[in-house]
Amino acid sequence: MSKHAISNEKESVGKIFKKFMHVIGINHRLCKWILPCNLGKNIIMAGLPYVGIVYGCDILNALVAQEAKSNIMSMVYQLLGITFVMTLLYHILDKAGNAMRDSIRYRIKADISGKAASLDYQELESQESMQLLTAALEGEKESGGIYWFSDKLGVLIGDVASIFYAFIVLVPILTKKQHLVGNGAMQILNSKWIIYLIFLLNLCSMFLFMWISKRGNKKQYEIYEESLDAIRKDDYFYREILSKYTTGKEIRLYALKDLLLRDMTEVWNEKCDIQDRKLDIQEKIKIRYLIVQALLLVVSYTVIGVRGVNGMITGAEVVKYVSALTALGGACQYMVDHFETVLLNMQYLHHYYEYLQLPNHKKTGDKSVADLKPQELVITFEDVSFQYPGSKKDSLKHINLTFHYGEKIALVGPNGAGKTTLILLLCRLYEPTQGRILLNGIDIREYDYEEYLAMFGVVFQDFKLFAMTVAENVAASEEYDEQKIEEVLEKAGIWDRVRKMEHGIHNPLYNVGIKGVEVSGGEAQKIAIARALYKNAPFIILDEPTSALDPMAEYEIYSGFDRLIQDRMAVYISHRMSSCRFCERIVVLKDGQVQEQGSHEELIDRDGIYAMMWNAQAQNYQ
Repeated sequence: MSKHAISNEKESVGKIFKKFMHVIGINHRLCKWILPCNLGKNIIMAGLPYVGIVYGCDILNALVAQEAKSNIMSMVYQLLGITFVMTLLYHILDKAGNAMRDSIRYRIKADISGKAASLDYQELESQESMQLLTAALEGEKESGGIYWFSDKLGVLIGDVASIFYAFIVLVPILTKKQHLVGNGAMQILNSKWIIYLIFLLNLCSMFLFMWISKRGNKKQYEIYEESLDAIRKDDYFYREILSKYTTGKEIRLYALKDLLLRDMTEVWNEKCDIQDRKLDIQEKIKIRYLIVQALLLVVSYTVIGVRGVNGMITGAEVVKYVSALTALGGACQYMVDHFETVLLNMQYLHHYYEYLQLPNHKKTGDKSVADLKPQELVITFEDVSFQYPGSKKDSLKHINLTFHYGEKIALVGPNGAGKTTLILLLCRLYEPTQGRILLNGIDIREYDYEEYLAMFGVVFQDFKLFAMTVAENVAASEEYDEQKIEEVLEKAGIWDRVRKMEHGIHNPLYNVGIKGVEVSGGEAQKIAIARALYKNAPFIILDEPTSALDPMAEYEIYSGFDRLIQDRMAVYISHRMSSCRFCERIVVLKDGQVQEQGSHEELIDRDGIYAMMWNAQAQNYQ
């Protein structure tokens, strides 16, 4: 995360501007009308007080001068008309912006979810990528989101407009020829130059406000970065433990509640401490702002008050100019505050931009597999080694293997031998750190990534079914052939169970927002196998998906599966030697290397690792 952090380093104006334009680009892409809408409503809102100030002064002067009632009422009607139109426009734009807000939030979540689903698989194990994902999600939440950014940017422009409006209102007192009265300090207070001095003081206060805000926001951003680990832990407890049906058994049987609550309490205390620190910083910023603003108001009230006492301006003009100067001071403070807030918000949201810009290296190939004849497909591992990110040990070492279409191969070996890793490389979910994998003599990285993936139907040992209908889980699509769905469920030995569900193949699985069916581990595995069959891919891989079944049931599924896939290539992984006996070739892995390969009979005769594993399990096959 350190390379993405900005709190401990100064950034150039050009870099900040570049980030700003990135976030503006996000706004425009998500909704091109959101910025104009928020800018317009805030410029209108900034002008409303000044309409009241100017017209209020004119009406009060007219009353004092006892002008004609028609003239006074004309000004009243103008005030009411302009105020009504501006207020109406403001509410129209505000309502339009609110209508866009939820849509923008949904699109942001869709962007992040879509990126997470399409990101290179190996990036999901990258601490930096996952931290950036957390920062993108939490930054969007912490900052209030894209809509809030555009709204605050609009408020900032409104503050600039307010300063401009204040200057326009104060123009008469700055340009009017004045006859100074009194001596010394009184002449200074009566001089128009003192008004310029007040402008200068307000300008200086802006730099002071900026310094206060910058220090405070820097500390808040540092606290935000510190909080990411606590946020991920909190999310883990709620999403991965308390809300999961499968974890409820262990929590109850092993009385884990107190242990979990202990860890959760530590996380909650950490988050509360972080929040208290942020509130303390915000309170200090607010107090410093109030002190500076109070001093400016004292100077402004004194100058205008002296002029009113000396008869240089009317009572109505005293109210007008005091109100304008007060609004000016507030606008200067708020402009700086909102400017720093926009910058801080931009930093939060830029993580969202950075996350979406993470490259997908695997989609670089352009060769099509469509013209390759299935019966001629050959995949070759050529001196392949692999090391997981962050690991110092190779999980696979100098693997040389060939897989022919139509061949039935079993991968066996102890835990940690590298069986699943080899499958991940075969499916191109990971890239070799050494060597290469060839499809018909061509590096698989040269093929179109999506087309290459479509060649594999895989059931992993940690397979997942989702809270959607049985049919959608099997077809992995909302469009499917119902007859084919039923056929593959029948072949996988799960059709009788699905047929008895209330809605059959249209019945949802799991209770997530809708009333679904909870299936057992063995039933889920059979549905996952049906999914692999439905895909009708040329290469089928079963990576211990039947671990929840007894040895006889596993053998029946594997041997039956062998008949179902006909002449397609199949790779079976199992710790149960009997389940792989029917395979034409058995590859024995140990310590990331190929130790033996051959048929069951050949390996038994060799009396090596496979024979030892077979004899150790032989009592289970009698």
